[in-house]
This record gives sequence, structure tokens and C-alpha cells, in this order.
Amino acid sequence: MSTPTKSWNGVPEVTASGTPWTIGHTHGSQIPSRIAQCIKNYEKLFLETAGVSWSESKTRAATYLPALEQNEPDLVEEMKGIAAGAGVEFLDILALNLRSEISLTNYSDGCTSIVTRGNNNTSTKSAAGGVYLAQNWDWVGEASSSTTFFDITPAGKPRIRMMGEAGIVAKFGLNDAGVGICMNAIRSGSISKSQLPVHLAMRRVLECRSFDGALEMLNKKGLASCVNLMIADKSGKIATVECTPKGVAVIYPEPGSWTTWHTNHLWSPDIPAGIRDHPSKNSFSRLERIKVLSWGQVGSVEKIRSWLSDEEGTPMSICRSTPPGARGIERMETLSTIIMDLAKMEVQVSFGRPCLSPPVRVLPF
Repeated sequence: MSTPTKSWNGVPEVTASGTPWTIGHTHGSQIPSRIAQCIKNYEKLFLETAGVSWSESKTRAATYLPALEQNEPDLVEEMKGIAAGAGVEFLDILALNLRSEISLTNYSDGCTSIVTRGNNNTSTKSAAGGVYLAQNWDWVGEASSSTTFFDITPAGKPRIRMMGEAGIVAKFGLNDAGVGICMNAIRSGSISKSQLPVHLAMRRVLECRSFDGALEMLNKKGLASCVNLMIADKSGKIATVECTPKGVAVIYPEPGSWTTWHTNHLWSPDIPAGIRDHPSKNSFSRLERIKVLSWGQVGSVEKIRSWLSDEEGTPMSICRSTPPGARGIERMETLSTIIMDLAKMEVQVSFGRPCLSPPVRVLPF
């Protein structure tokens, strides 16, 4: 059983390349204890949020498998490799990767995200003034025990650097083609078992070589449940994409602006008919606050970090703390801040609430 070659502030980094099985087995064998902890975390969360045991969660996950084996066989193979490397059942890993479909159709987490570029001029190579993609990841505190860095290079596909959760094939990240992704959960009961689960869709975006390619892929494959995916590439193409089992709605910056934002509710006027979300009130207040903080400003890493450190409306603020007496999913707090500078091809990650100025790790290519 191998061990990670790198770690930072106690968080390991999995480095893997090659075939889906090889990447998966390396992932699983390098961090088996962290994967076991992630399973333990979600066993508790699925019970709290969806009222289902871990055994029932695996049974639910298995109902997605026929479509995945037909449409995404390489990712199924990678997940089987993770399971073999970690010494757990395949359905344990599948259930982790279907976290959104199992639990977040009942509840949403509280992330705030922003994408901006330096100005309205784009070129084929880079956008003047920079292209930035960022978010706070708000989730329950125990999830910090399973966070992991990933540096993976699938055969024939772009190299990917991510911060995510042990056992899950994708989360927040950037690839060496300059395509980056962040994510906001959406509370909605809409589900399709024939389309891409959220975290597998994030991986597919990170296997694309442009914003346009990622959007084409999402339109073609569709999403198994509702989620917002904020996507940008280094050329300066940016948008936040509200994805549903009935189609996607793309929110570009308004004319004369170079920024767009998202929290945890659907706000595009083009959302497909028949989709209903059930957001918390603080999703609206956080969205308005990030708009106020950033409106008309030219973005930079330092400015974005200050916006994501904002505590107006605490504890349900952009920089979130656990509310007094909170139980279950309402215990969530800001666990991590991810800021990508796509022009420089860098990802900056910090753990803990950004308003407390935690140390920052830079992941360059």
C-alpha cells in the first residue's frame, strides 16, 4: 500500500496518472484511512439529511449503475480502482460519488462563488487583467477530516489539480488547458438516473479543453440532479451554469459587466419548466452581498479573498460560522476557500474561515 508523496498542513495530496484503474487504485491505496473517514462522515450525513442508512444509500447508488456502466465506463473503472486500493466495497465509493443525488436533493450546502475577468476584452490566449474563479466551500466540520489534494493525469486527457474529498473523483479544480470549475449545491427533488451525477459531471468538465467544450458536454450528457457549476477558461470565457435534469441555463455577466455570481438558489430566467428549488433564505442575502462587494470592481486574488472573508449577517454570512445550537446539516461552516487565477494557471487553497487569515497553499502547473 503506497503513501502520498506530499501533504500540506496535514492534508495529503494524491498524485496519479495513467489508466482509469491505475488512477483509482493509486487514489485508494494512498489514502485508505481518509476514505474510511469520508465514508463514516457521509454515513452520518445521509442519515441526517435523507433519513437513509448507509446500506440503503448504497442500494440507492446502485440504481444509477446501469446508465453509468453504459455511458461512463472509464469513471466506473476508476471508482472500482479506488475501492480496491482502499479495501472497501465498490458501492461504498459509488455512494460517496453520488453524495448530491442521495442527500442534497433534500438539503443544500451554503457555498458562495464568484467568477470575474479583468475587463471585457478577450483573446485566444488570455484575458487582460486576469480571469478569476473562486468560492467558499461551506459544509459540516467533520468533512475537513477527509479533504485531499489531487494531481492526476488521465491517459490522453488534461492534467488536473483539485481540492476535494477522499474517494470522490472530482470537486473544485483547474486543468492544464486552463479550464476551472466551482460548484454550488441546489436543493431540489428533481432527479434523472440516466444522466451524469454531479461529481462525475465536474470531472468531465475538468477533462475538457475549453469553456465551449465543457458547455457542449453538459448539454449533451445532462445532469442527474440540480446543481450550479461555475466554469471559466483562461481565454476569458466565463459563466455560471445552472444544471438540471431537464437542461441547463447559462448565466453570463450582464452587458457592461465582467462578473457573475452564485449561491444556492436558481435565479436564471431561463431555467427549464418544471424545475423547483427550495433554498434557504441566507442564499439570497449572500448573493446580494457578494454582488454589492464586487460590483464595478476589477477583480484580483486579494480583492476576492477579502470579499469571501465578509461576515455581514454572521453566522449565515459569506464567511460562515456554525450557528449556536445548530444541529444536523445546519452545523455547516466555511471549511475552505478556493481562488483560481486562470491567466497564471494557479489554484490557491486555504482551510478554515478566510476571515481568520489561514495559511494559503498555491498549486501551480
